[in-house]
Amino acid sequence: MKQGTTMPDVLAKLPEAEKAAAAKEITQFLLSLKKPDFAPQAPDHVAAALGHALFHSRGCAACHAPRDAKADELQMAGSVPLGPLEAKYSHASLVKFLRDPHAVRPSGRMPNMQFQGRDAERIAHFLLQKTRVPGGLRFTLYRGQVWEGLKGEDVKTERGGQVADFNLASLGRVEQHTAMTYEGWLNVRVKGTHQFFLTMNGGSLMVDGKTLIEEAPSDRRGVKSFEASVDLDAGPHAIQFTYFHTGRKAELTFELQTPQMPRGPVPSEMLSVTKEPIVAFESPKVDATLANKGREHFTKLGCANCHDDLKLSMLSAPVLAKLDASRDCVMRFALSDAQRSLIQKALPTAEKLVLDDTQRIHKTLAALNCIACHERDGLGGPAQERRALFTSTQPSLGDQGRIPPPLTHVGAKLTPQWLAEVLLHGRRQRDYMEASMPQFGEAQVAHLVELFGRVDKLEDAVLPKVAPLQESKAAGYEMVGTGGLGCIVCHQFNGQRAGEISALDLAPITQRLQKNWFTLYMRQPSRFHPTVIMPGFWPDGKTLRPNILNGDTAQQIDAIWNYLADGERAKKPVGLSRQTNELRVGDVAEICRGRGSAAGFRGIGVGYPERVNLSFDSTEMSLRQLWRGEFANVDFGSFHPRGADVITLPPGIPFHRLKSPDGNWPYKGKTNHTFPQDHGYEWKGYSLDAKRRPTFRYQFGEIAVEEFFEDVVGRNGRAFFKRTLTLIALSAQTEFHFRAAAGKSAEKISTNEFRIEKLTLRLPEGTNAIVHDGSPAEVLVPLTLPQGKTTLTLEYQW
Repeated sequence: MKQGTTMPDVLAKLPEAEKAAAAKEITQFLLSLKKPDFAPQAPDHVAAALGHALFHSRGCAACHAPRDAKADELQMAGSVPLGPLEAKYSHASLVKFLRDPHAVRPSGRMPNMQFQGRDAERIAHFLLQKTRVPGGLRFTLYRGQVWEGLKGEDVKTERGGQVADFNLASLGRVEQHTAMTYEGWLNVRVKGTHQFFLTMNGGSLMVDGKTLIEEAPSDRRGVKSFEASVDLDAGPHAIQFTYFHTGRKAELTFELQTPQMPRGPVPSEMLSVTKEPIVAFESPKVDATLANKGREHFTKLGCANCHDDLKLSMLSAPVLAKLDASRDCVMRFALSDAQRSLIQKALPTAEKLVLDDTQRIHKTLAALNCIACHERDGLGGPAQERRALFTSTQPSLGDQGRIPPPLTHVGAKLTPQWLAEVLLHGRRQRDYMEASMPQFGEAQVAHLVELFGRVDKLEDAVLPKVAPLQESKAAGYEMVGTGGLGCIVCHQFNGQRAGEISALDLAPITQRLQKNWFTLYMRQPSRFHPTVIMPGFWPDGKTLRPNILNGDTAQQIDAIWNYLADGERAKKPVGLSRQTNELRVGDVAEICRGRGSAAGFRGIGVGYPERVNLSFDSTEMSLRQLWRGEFANVDFGSFHPRGADVITLPPGIPFHRLKSPDGNWPYKGKTNHTFPQDHGYEWKGYSLDAKRRPTFRYQFGEIAVEEFFEDVVGRNGRAFFKRTLTLIALSAQTEFHFRAAAGKSAEKISTNEFRIEKLTLRLPEGTNAIVHDGSPAEVLVPLTLPQGKTTLTLEYQW
């Protein structure tokens, strides 16, 4: 049932004929202790997929066997067994246990993993995937720009599970721009023609793998009606239905007419998630007579000796020194020969065992399996076959970024206050390490703080005579920055980083570390971690920066400590970033490039002297943001608006030939790596005028496009943008559309003015523009170009 369990065979001494009855009676006794509330729940397969990753990354697989996507155990030596969890837990009871395991098992062997948000629920869905409950249909719900199809880049799976029928009310509240896939079995009662009647925006219906109805969704129109018929034999038939809840007045009706049933909704009795019926779970009934017999067994068989929370009488245990591990009660445990041999050696002194501090530490680390993740003085550490399960958000840090740190000398390394915070309150600094720091409870680990302090001793470092404190701090400030030793090239400082690597934050170092350990470590990092990536800056005791503090190694290390002692109040080291990350605009425009908050990885931000600003996406060649006031904050290759009245425009190319009036504007899909080049686009760069204002250049098919934005002050004294597009066609062009603006809402307010959320768009008199409702709503300008140059000027005002 559960290989490797520490649960003994308590029925071993009973005759074989009595074992089944005794097991049933003990079960009845345990059921009588509380009102049964076990209620199996259909697993959410979307959450389960997330739980699969969490089970391995958060550290569960450090103790338990790793599992495949179907939650089948991948046998691995030394794993704590779990057994068939779906036979033991409901989803609710497993989530409750994962969130607070000590409420059920105060011994602390199963730690509190400090799961955040819905992580416990997702892991429970993953582990309980084999739970089977009756249901009509298996569903998957998607959210996003579903009118582009389920494989669109902005479409995400949100949840899954089972429902009784095709009624949307079965899913709870269904938001606009949602899609669902249903799959199951249609149980046909009588052979004959079955007619389906659907009302929807878009979707598809398949029966036995044959497509009966298929309609592409569109966010530009309302619903349509569809009919289809198919001849079916009596019995189960596979049914799959995809529905897109989008467009105007989104709604769904799904009706069926059979030889025996008039047209109407499909009854839930005709639907099943499996071809063969699933028997519904029935809560067991307690037999008082059997429960009383079970209570007797519970005490006579010694169950109460371990499970003492019931406060029942216990058996008298024999003297350990007189036990024989090759027989007696030890044989009731599933132990290997090697384990029995070790037990036999320990029995003579087990009851009068006296452990020194080092042994007490090792006993605790082994009992709680801390050594599954941590190594201490050669004891434990992740097994080779499990090392790949430890992951990091900072791969550039190598093993030090993903493998939990060693505990060798930890009592001489960390301050007692910090060590207590880690062990008792889950304090952590290595946020890039995806494995959780488990919490075992004060009763189990509080003693380690004192024990580590007593056992772990290092020689006293030679500390220098303290230089003037401010001079020392100034030297430390210089060395930490890029002009000195460049510590912040790899380390964070107060949550900020200077480069791609983001190792431990330096600001709280003097709170975490003991000064003696810090001094010894700085002199020779490899002494404490043979594979450490931290370089040695004082090889053979000689400094690499002889120009600082006269090249005195001890004074330099002490200076770094003194500088870091100011913690969060310490001055930012040189090279971390600008002393201010604001980019300001003067008499000419300012430009920044990198990842924009809306403009993607190849964004271009431009701040204009009249205090209006924009960001342009050079990947999709589109205007993405407008704002007023201060320009931008620039950090690590990205920029973000600082000002107010930020208007964000949706992604998408500026020009396109629509196939139909209600056609969708194209967007980049998840797997479409050639977008927008596959639509005829090519980025040509930009040039600057005398005021450093850019003209963006790109190609759309045979049309060369130039875009110039000018900051203009209106009669009311408020600045706005005038956008001039110059289009040069090699030959006359048939009609295509220019998307002048888009947003959550768009309306025409005069012959040539449009309101898009907080933005007012003004077009030249006589320009024919149309408003496309949908998400997003769009203002489209139809264009038909002659050969040569055409100019279009627009105004964008707040």
